Amino acid sequence: MYRQQGQEFFFPPQFPPSPGGQDVFNRLDRLERQVQRLNNRVDRLDRRVDRLERRLGFRDPYEEYQEF
Repeated sequence: MYRQQGQEFFFPPQFPPSPGGQDVFNRLDRLERQVQRLNNRVDRLDRRVDRLERRLGFRDPYEEYQEF
């Protein structure tokens, strides 16, 4: 059994936790935070594009169909 931030991970007997197992979890945590930052950045850019398109008068072609 291996503990990481309150979670328990069970390894099958043929795959005992390696001494560097903590490094793997640290790397996963870093990658998850990096993905979250990139997702947040994409969301901000998406909202910025929407604002610029509205300011320039672009219309979403799907909005026209939603009026009916």
